[in-house]
Amino acid sequence: MANKDNEASAFEACVLSQTKIIETIMENSQDTIYFKDKDSRFLFNSRAHVCQFGLEDPRALIGKSDYDLYPRDFAESARRDEEEIMRTGKPIIGRIERWIKDNGEVVWFSASKYPLYDDDGQILGTWGTTRDITDLKKAEKELELVNREYEALNTKLKELSVIDELSGLYNRRHFYDTLSKTMKIFSRVRGRGYASSFSLVLIDIDDFKYINDEYGHVFGDIAIRHVSQLLRAQTRLSDYVFRYGGDEYAIILPDTDIKGAKELGERLRKTIASTPLTRDGKDITLKISVGTATYDEQVDAMDIVQQADQKLYEAKNNGKNQVC
Repeated sequence: MANKDNEASAFEACVLSQTKIIETIMENSQDTIYFKDKDSRFLFNSRAHVCQFGLEDPRALIGKSDYDLYPRDFAESARRDEEEIMRTGKPIIGRIERWIKDNGEVVWFSASKYPLYDDDGQILGTWGTTRDITDLKKAEKELELVNREYEALNTKLKELSVIDELSGLYNRRHFYDTLSKTMKIFSRVRGRGYASSFSLVLIDIDDFKYINDEYGHVFGDIAIRHVSQLLRAQTRLSDYVFRYGGDEYAIILPDTDIKGAKELGERLRKTIASTPLTRDGKDITLKISVGTATYDEQVDAMDIVQQADQKLYEAKNNGKNQVC
């Protein structure tokens, strides 16, 4: 008799324990928990589930469906999920869903949905849990914005590392990198039987020291920017224009022979000479000397620079304001 009493007490304790566990979970879980019948009507709800609708009593949603709580498209999507779960017996785990409340507030949550079985193993509905991940989504969005800002800053820093601040043209360091890459490209092209080449133009502003001494360094900077803008305007998008030194410039001309390089040099010389600067009502004409060279597969980067520099020296030595 005592054994039977002990067994009954153990059974009651187990039942009470299970009931208490369920009650504790449904009352205190921060994740929402719900149970639905085959028609998607709520049978049982956790307190967290009803609280998200501004309700307090978990019984308040019994008999209602998602159509009573959510926008129609959201409710229809949920109903399709539940029909599929009841048909296949397969759960949906960790789906990310978005709910836009009537007040415009956006709520993100991770939803898991499961088949609900009776004691005979027959599906009588569905049940599910949702976890509010709105703060996480906001953090992800903020991180995404920070990453975009970082990428933009990184791009800007890369640009600044190859751009001359005064002229806005590429700088001397980028000149040598670009020249080396260009030589490799055209070396491969010529190795395949194409007679393509490129040319280099070096430019120096004539008597720039006099301009600085006579009109001041501020005006000298204006002259640098002025010439830079004219060079960029007179060259192709495929050309590379650099500020090579203080008053020196370099232009790499893809697919251009020596004749084309000299023609460009002459056009630049005339354009700059015919576009004076004005200071105190007085026109100040700038002039340039130009040296040219064309790539030969037998030379390296320094050779072609020296060839163009030698031609620039000849232009200077022969009276300036000319192309060699």
